[in-house]
Amino acid sequence: MLKITEIKKDDMRVSAWSGGTTTEIMIRPFGAVYAERDFLFRISTAKVELEESDFTALPDYERLIASLEGTMELTHACPGGEETAEIFPHSTVHRFDGGVPTHCVGKARDLNLMLRKGRAEGDLRFIKAGETVVQPLGPGEYALVYDISEGSAKLAESDEDDFLVFMAEGETALFTVRINEAE
Repeated sequence: MLKITEIKKDDMRVSAWSGGTTTEIMIRPFGAVYAERDFLFRISTAKVELEESDFTALPDYERLIASLEGTMELTHACPGGEETAEIFPHSTVHRFDGGVPTHCVGKARDLNLMLRKGRAEGDLRFIKAGETVVQPLGPGEYALVYDISEGSAKLAESDEDDFLVFMAEGETALFTVRINEAE
């Protein structure tokens, strides 16, 4: 059965990081703590308040990031040499290894999806106002619809094969996550 849960802005946890603040929209499993790195996935927003900052190293996680305000240039210190990505508001979604040292240039407000390697898979995309979305959902899958202007979210999850159908009233971000069975 499809279950929809509203996540209000006041229910989201705000904390500091070295470059600004982060707002945790959701984390799974329930009771997981970001600082303990015991989560399968985490969805958050962040304010990058410094012109230059270094991202927290998360070696067990794959990360997806997208800008809501401001352009960011990320430089990853990869084993084969530096890789740079420019992230523009409401368009670019950048996927990278959370364990690679990452330097950011540019103040911004962004969206983040962190996925435990080998245990969770996911995606993030922007939905334009008026666009209708049909998102299949199955057991162990989540879809989070984030209203960018309101800062609120709706979480859909199902214990059977189902579909989430919605029309975006304003600009929206859609996060989808699938949990893989434990190895």
